[in-house]
Amino acid sequence: MGLEEIKTAVRELTPEDRRKVALFVLELEKEHVQKTVGPKIAEELESFSKVVQEGIEKLKGFVNKT
Repeated sequence: MGLEEIKTAVRELTPEDRRKVALFVLELEKEHVQKTVGPKIAEELESFSKVVQEGIEKLKGFVNKT
């Protein structure tokens, strides 16, 4: 079944069933994002946190010297 056939079939559904299909697709996308983008964001946040923490430590050292 191709994409155009799927689109046609979805158009023929009741509004309630179309919403169910939409929710299903959103769940698939959510899972995809969590598996692919989520880990990358977590890695970037961890890296950013380390940079911020290093900056704080340097500031503490500077403040303690004065």
